[in-house]
Amino acid sequence: MGMASFGEIDVDKVLVGLKHAAATAGNEEELRIKASAILEGEVISKLGITPGRYEYTFVSGGRSDALYGHVIIEYKAPGKLLREADVARAKEQLIGYIRKEAEVEGRFKLFLGVILADRIAFVRYDEKSKDWVLRGPYDLNRETVLRLVEAIRGLRRKKLAVDELLRDFGPKSDIAVSMVNTFYNKVVGSKSPKVEALFNDWKRLFSQVCAYSPEKLKGLEAEYGLTGKVDYSALLFAVHTYYALVMKLLAAEVAYLFGAGKWLKSYVAELEDANMKGLDAFKRALEDLESGGVFRKFLNITNFIEGDYFSWYLEELDQETANKIADLAKRLADYEPATPVLEPEYTRDLLKRLYQNLVPKKIRHDLGEYYTPDWLAELLLNEIGLTVESFEKYASEKNDPIAPLNLSVLDPACGSGTFLILTIKRFREYAEGHYLKDILISYILRNVVGFDLNPLAVLAARTNYLLSIADLFEHAKGPIEIPVYLADSLLVETKTTLTGTSYAIRTYVGVFELPKTIVDRGILSRLLEAVDRYIRLRFKLEEFQRMVKDELNLKDEELRLVGSLYKTFLRLEEEGKNHVWTAIIKNAFAPLTLISSQGKFNYVIGNPPWVAWENLPNEYREAVKSLYQQYKIIPNKLQAQVKMDLSMLFSYVGMHRFLKSTGLFGFLITQTVFVSIAGENFRKFVLPDQTPVKVIKIHDLVDLLPFEGAQNRTALFIAKKGEETEFPVQYIKWVRE
Repeated sequence: MGMASFGEIDVDKVLVGLKHAAATAGNEEELRIKASAILEGEVISKLGITPGRYEYTFVSGGRSDALYGHVIIEYKAPGKLLREADVARAKEQLIGYIRKEAEVEGRFKLFLGVILADRIAFVRYDEKSKDWVLRGPYDLNRETVLRLVEAIRGLRRKKLAVDELLRDFGPKSDIAVSMVNTFYNKVVGSKSPKVEALFNDWKRLFSQVCAYSPEKLKGLEAEYGLTGKVDYSALLFAVHTYYALVMKLLAAEVAYLFGAGKWLKSYVAELEDANMKGLDAFKRALEDLESGGVFRKFLNITNFIEGDYFSWYLEELDQETANKIADLAKRLADYEPATPVLEPEYTRDLLKRLYQNLVPKKIRHDLGEYYTPDWLAELLLNEIGLTVESFEKYASEKNDPIAPLNLSVLDPACGSGTFLILTIKRFREYAEGHYLKDILISYILRNVVGFDLNPLAVLAARTNYLLSIADLFEHAKGPIEIPVYLADSLLVETKTTLTGTSYAIRTYVGVFELPKTIVDRGILSRLLEAVDRYIRLRFKLEEFQRMVKDELNLKDEELRLVGSLYKTFLRLEEEGKNHVWTAIIKNAFAPLTLISSQGKFNYVIGNPPWVAWENLPNEYREAVKSLYQQYKIIPNKLQAQVKMDLSMLFSYVGMHRFLKSTGLFGFLITQTVFVSIAGENFRKFVLPDQTPVKVIKIHDLVDLLPFEGAQNRTALFIAKKGEETEFPVQYIKWVRE
C-alpha cells in the first residue's frame, strides 16, 4: 500500500468514534467491541494490517526495522483509569500480555502497549533502566488519539533513528553518492549569477566559522566517488546542500504531521505526486518548500527557511535532478515522522550524528569541527543550575510556578542546537509536572535562543528545535519565529560619520549599510519587508523613498542611507542575484534587535569555536582585532598573541553584551586559557565597563579527551556576572580510569 494512502485516515472521525464508544459502553467488553471496530475500520485496515483477535487487540507490522514491531491495545471499562490503583493494575496486566507475546526479555523493546478506556495510556519497556515506563493516562482528545494512530502507523514505517538514517542517507548510501555528485556537477557547471553569489557567500561565511581551506578537504572526493581535478569548496557545498535537503524534507513531514488538521498527511507523498505531474509542478512544490511556505501554511512559522544558501539547486533543476530528489523523498516516506514525540530517545542525536558521518572525521577535525557530546552538555547544564530541581526551588522562592519559564537562555554559537534542545527538554519536564504544557511554547520560543554563523548548523538547529516542540504547536498563538538565527555573535561592523552612526554587513555581493537608529527603533523588519515588497513591484528609487518616508517616519539622513540600501537591491535584482539578502540582513542583526526588544539573558551557555588567532582568515582577524583590544585580553608578550583563542573573545562578548547584570555564564573552552601566557589577561575577568566576573567553578577535562578522541585540552567553567572572583576557585580535575 502506498504512503499516500495514509492521508485517508481521518483522525477526527477516530476521536469521535472512540469518545462515543467510551460514553455508551456499559462495561469493558462493550468498549472492546466498539473501540476495536473503530480502530480496525478507520485505521488498521487502511494501513493494510490484519489484527489478531484476543481479549485485547494485537497488531504486528512484519518488518524488523519498524518503529514498533507490535502494538497491544488493552481495553478497560470507562472510569477505570481514574484512580492510581486501577491504572497500576491495568499496567501490570498489559505488561503480562507483552511478556506472553514477547516470550523473552530481548523482544520487550519491540512492543508498545496501549490502555484504552475513556482515557488512554501508553506502556513501553526501557532498555536502559530495565523497567516498564507508563505515559499517561491522558484524556481522549485530538492529540492523544493522533499519538495512537501514529503508533499503529509506526508498525509500517521505520523509526526515525540514527542507524537507520545512516544506512539510507549516509555517505555509503547510493542516494547520497548520487545526489552529491549531481549537486557538485551542477554547481561547478552553473552559469547562474545567483548560484555564483550564494556559493561564494557561503564560502566566505564558512571560512569564518572554522579554520577552513580547500586543502583540508583532500580525501572527501573518494567518499563520493569523484575522480580527476576536484573543486573542494564546491564539493563541500554539494554535501551541505544534500544534507540540508534531507533536513528540509524531514522537517516538512513533521510540519504536515502536526499542522495538517484532521487528515494524517504526508508531505513527501505529495512531493512524489507533484513529480508525476511534470517538472514545472515539481519545481513549484520545491519552491514552496525552499521559501518556507510549507512551514508558514501548516505551523505558522515565518522563518524556518529564509534566505537559504542551499536553495541554489532550483536555478539548475532539470528532470534528472528532479527524479533523484523524488527518489530521496520516496525513501524518506518510509520513516515515521512522529518518532520524536512517540519515542524521543531515538531522535536525540539524530541530525548531529548524520552530519558527522557525511564528512570523514579527520576532515572535520582538520576544519576544527567538533560536536559536543550530550553527557558534557548535560554536565554544564547541571553545573549552571538549569535543572528541574533548580526550577522548583526558584518557583518556590518566587511563589509562582510560572516564574522558571521566564528564565532566558542564549547559546551564542549554538551549532546544531545540542544545548538548546537539552535545555528545552528540562523546561518541558518542569512544565509537564506543573500542568503548564498548554502555555509552555510561548515561553520557550521567547527564552531559548541560539545564534550561529554556519548556515548548515542553523538549519540543523532549527530542525532539532522543531522536532523538540512540534507537539506543542497546537497551543501556539499568532506567527511563530524559531529563535535560531544566522548571525555573528561577535561582530556587527559600526561606522561613525558627522551625520550619524550606521551598521554595515559585508557579503560577497557587496556591503549593506543602514542607520543604527533603524535597529534602535525596532523597525528593521518593517524596513526589510518594504524593500522586498517594492523591489517586487519594480518601484524606482524615488518612489520607494517617498513611500517608506511616510510608512516608517524616516528622517532625511535615515532616508539617504536607506535609499543607498535600496539601490544595492535594485542592482542585485538586475543582475539576477536577489531574493535572499533581506533575510540574511535580518538574521545578522538578531543579536542587536533581540537585546533591544527583550533585554539580556539570565544564562549564556555553549561551546564556542576554538580557533587560534593565527588560524583565523586574514579579513576576519582584522575585523575582530579591535574587539580583543576593547576587552583587553591581548597577552602582553608578542609571541603569545598568535595563540589567542577565539573562545576567549566569545566568553567576554557573551558576558558583556548578552548576560544580565547578575546572570550565570557556562562555556566549554580550551583549558589553556587558564594556564598559558596567551590567557594571562583573559584571567583578569573584568569587563570593559569595569563590571567584575566571578569564576565559580572550573572542570579540567583534559585527561578525558571528550571530543571524539581529539587531542583538545577541554575545560568547563561557570561564572557569575557582577561579583568579584574569590580565591581559591573550585578546580575539579577529571582523571580517566
